[in-house]
Amino acid sequence: MTKTFTCVYHFLVMNWYIFLNYYIVQQGKKSKVFQSGGQWKYLTILNLLLQAIFFGVACLDDVLKRITGRKNIKFVTAFRDLLFTTLAFPVSTFIFLSFWTIFLYNRELVYPRSADAIFPVWLNHAMHTSIVPLSLLEIVLRPHHYPSRKAGLTLLAAGSLAYISRVLWIYSETGKWVYPVFAKLSPVGLAVFFSLSFVLSAGIYLFGEKLNHWKWGRKDADPRTQVPQEEKTNLKETADPERD
Repeated sequence: MTKTFTCVYHFLVMNWYIFLNYYIVQQGKKSKVFQSGGQWKYLTILNLLLQAIFFGVACLDDVLKRITGRKNIKFVTAFRDLLFTTLAFPVSTFIFLSFWTIFLYNRELVYPRSADAIFPVWLNHAMHTSIVPLSLLEIVLRPHHYPSRKAGLTLLAAGSLAYISRVLWIYSETGKWVYPVFAKLSPVGLAVFFSLSFVLSAGIYLFGEKLNHWKWGRKDADPRTQVPQEEKTNLKETADPERD
C-alpha cells in the first residue's frame, strides 16, 4: 500500500504541476503580464516548472524501482534527492514565506490587485500556498539523502545567484523590475534584501535537513553500514504482498 500510494501521489502531483504550468501560459496570453522578460522572470513560475520536473523524476524513480530494482537506478534516485534537497524544498518554502509576508504587509509590492483579473484566487494559492504542504508530505513519504552541507548550500547559492542575475539583467534591458518591491529599494537596500533572502533560503535548507533526519534517521549514520529506512520499508512490503 505504501509504495503504491507514493507512486500514485507522485504521478498525480506531477500532473497537477504540469496543468498549472499550462494554465498559466494560457492565462498569460490574454494579458501583457509576461512582457519584459516573459513568464520565466517570476520565481513563482520557475518553481512550478521545478516542481513538475522533480515530481516527474520521483515518479520515474518509483516506476523503475518496481521494474528493475533499486541497484539499477542509483543515478535516478541520487538526482531525485539532490533536486529535492537543494532546490525543490528550499525554493517552494522560501516563496511561501516571502510572498505571504510581503502580501500581508502590502500586496501591491508583490502581487498587485490588477493580477486578480488574470489569475483567480485558487491559482494564487496553488502557486504560493499549496506548494509547501506538498513538499512537506514528500519528506514524510520518502527519505532523501542530503549532500554535505557545503555542497548543498553551494548549489543553493548558485541557484540563487543565477536568479538574481536574471532579475538584474531584465532590469538593465527593460528598465522595469520583476517585482514592484524592488523599485522601492535603493542599491544598498537591494543588496541587503538579496543577502537576507539567501540567509532565509539557507535556513530553510537546514530546516529541511533536520526534518528529514528527524523522520528517517541520524545525519551521522554511515550509509555503507546502515540500511536506509526506505529499503527497510521496501523489504517489509516485499515480505507482505497484501501491502501492495
